[in-house]
Amino acid sequence: MKKSVFLAAVIFFLGLGIPGSIEARAEIDGPPLVILDNHSMRPNNNVMGIHIGEGVESIAADTFRNQINLKYIEVAAGNPYFTSFSYCLYDKDMTTLICFPQALDKAEIPGSVTKINQYALYGVEPEIKEAVKEAIKGNAEKRGSEYEYIRYNFFPYNKEWPWTCEYPLTN
Repeated sequence: MKKSVFLAAVIFFLGLGIPGSIEARAEIDGPPLVILDNHSMRPNNNVMGIHIGEGVESIAADTFRNQINLKYIEVAAGNPYFTSFSYCLYDKDMTTLICFPQALDKAEIPGSVTKINQYALYGVEPEIKEAVKEAIKGNAEKRGSEYEYIRYNFFPYNKEWPWTCEYPLTN
């Protein structure tokens, strides 16, 4: 009897520790970040969601590139530069897709989106990636504007955008 109760307790506690079964929130202790780049978040397979506060002013195109379990991005309502919709990250006007989280399997793309950042679909499943690109191309066609794929030159360091990780998000 004792053996079966012990075994049941072990299985129960092991079940609680299954990766992905528990979601944890983490906050960085220190001054608030106003610029996010690929150095702000090291590759971390445990990050499932990100909240971008009101004070974030700039986000480099490759900030979320190695977050393979990222399922959602939310933005504080008072942020004047960015917004989130359907768990994806956009500029405030919702014309440019900045990030489609890698572990997200579906999302609604607003009709206003006609531009896409270079790393917005990095690591996303190929079928989803193509569907998102086609939706954005369709939006551009309906709006009578040109579909834009925004590329950035990160390396080698250039004079126009120094290695301070402050990159433009739109033209």
